[in-house]
Amino acid sequence: MAWPTLDNPRALVFWTIVVGTAVRLIAAEALGYGLGEGYYFATARHLALSYFDQPPLFLWITHATWVLTGSDSVFVIRLPFIAMFVATTWLMYRLGALLFDERSGAVAAVLLNTSPVFTISAGGWIQPDGPLMLCLMAAAFCIAKIAVAPPQHPTFRLWVAAGIWFGLALLSKYHAILIAGGLVLFALTSRAHRRWFAEPGPYVAALIALAIFSPVILWNAQNGWVSFDFQGSRAGGASFRPLGIIRSIGGQAGYLGPWVWVLLVAVYFKGLRRGPNATAIWLLCCLATIPLVLFTVIALWAEINAHFHWQSPGYLMLFPLVGVFIPENARMRRWLIGSIAAMAALVAIWLSQSVWGWIRFPVPPALASYVEKLEDPTLEAFDWPELREALATRGLLESPKLFVVATRWHQAGKMDVMVGDKLPVVCLCDDPRNIAFNYDERKFQGWDALIIGTDAFLPNVGVYAPYFDAIEKLDDIALHRAGRTVMTLHVYRGRNYNGRYPMSLPRR
Repeated sequence: MAWPTLDNPRALVFWTIVVGTAVRLIAAEALGYGLGEGYYFATARHLALSYFDQPPLFLWITHATWVLTGSDSVFVIRLPFIAMFVATTWLMYRLGALLFDERSGAVAAVLLNTSPVFTISAGGWIQPDGPLMLCLMAAAFCIAKIAVAPPQHPTFRLWVAAGIWFGLALLSKYHAILIAGGLVLFALTSRAHRRWFAEPGPYVAALIALAIFSPVILWNAQNGWVSFDFQGSRAGGASFRPLGIIRSIGGQAGYLGPWVWVLLVAVYFKGLRRGPNATAIWLLCCLATIPLVLFTVIALWAEINAHFHWQSPGYLMLFPLVGVFIPENARMRRWLIGSIAAMAALVAIWLSQSVWGWIRFPVPPALASYVEKLEDPTLEAFDWPELREALATRGLLESPKLFVVATRWHQAGKMDVMVGDKLPVVCLCDDPRNIAFNYDERKFQGWDALIIGTDAFLPNVGVYAPYFDAIEKLDDIALHRAGRTVMTLHVYRGRNYNGRYPMSLPRR
């Protein structure tokens, strides 16, 4: 294979995939389940038509991987998601080559792999964004072929394929509907493509997508539409937050990587100025617009917390434009090299801190109490094997009629990863999310429970007193990273659960 340069786009894409995949495999082996990943794995143990906070495709993939391999190793479970990003990178290259030229496709593929939210999160973690990005890229490729085809060229099969991919994208994450909305926006604003509304292809595609999405509708109908209600409520709010949009934009830049974000924003506005007559450019801008605008604007009134990745499907569509608007010169080459270097440094720091926790800054005594309250975000990718070891040593893993009570959905996931094959794990709290659907905790009436949590999420075990005959304190479990205690789990045993905890969600 030739040396990877912009003069040899295929070689550049090939080595981008090889190196990027190697890094993701190393990370998959080095890092434990993240908070969300542990929760998703706990959810995926229980096969269902759909689930509380996300559509089911990525959870079906996780369940199938677990069953077929017989392994709950995070490395094994992450492998399909790493493979999907290989396909996403290749499709990004092919989309750019189809609409513009191979150089534009190669630049898009490289930049995609230098963006943290894509190459780290969507590229290798157990979450819905992996299959979402792959299916959206495949759908966009089909639509792009239709958009640039001569008017009399047969496109019905492409519409069928687009419907399948849009359906699978919807089965991955609700965000896919916004990209489909961008397609409608394109057809409305492009005079040459308004004829689509008089053709059968788009309607067949919509019906196919709806049929593929139907398990989500059926599950919601059976469960009080809780998933739609939950996701819809996140866009609500009662107060005007003028600084929210600034925080949102800053978060987007951080998640995408400032070196990528500034390019994508620049080419987006350049593309809008070209207008509908520039078909390929206008198509990508339209596909990107709704998620970009919607999830940025709602920050003015909704508390979006750290969900700055919600705009990612929109940004995904803009990568091929970079090679169109940024000339091939020494500055562009330096920018690509700098982006790769920045991403490499970020990954090195993140991986090493996650494994060894080596970053410790000297803190003035006056600030020590404040700094101690700050959490190290890399602890999210820290597994709790000492929990399993401690319970096994105490002879609790084989105890009959014993279940585990977590006090937050994400800690329930961490516990389920470690002991879910031995003990049922439930979440008795006001925000159990899909953990509420894994088991009907009323079936554990008469059982004992291990109530486990950290200081932050189990400040007062007395709140569980009305639901047990008695609660006794057991020895704490210290969790270590690189020989240093980084977390302490408090453990209690509740005797004879009465089955009357007031769950906030329906149980199956």
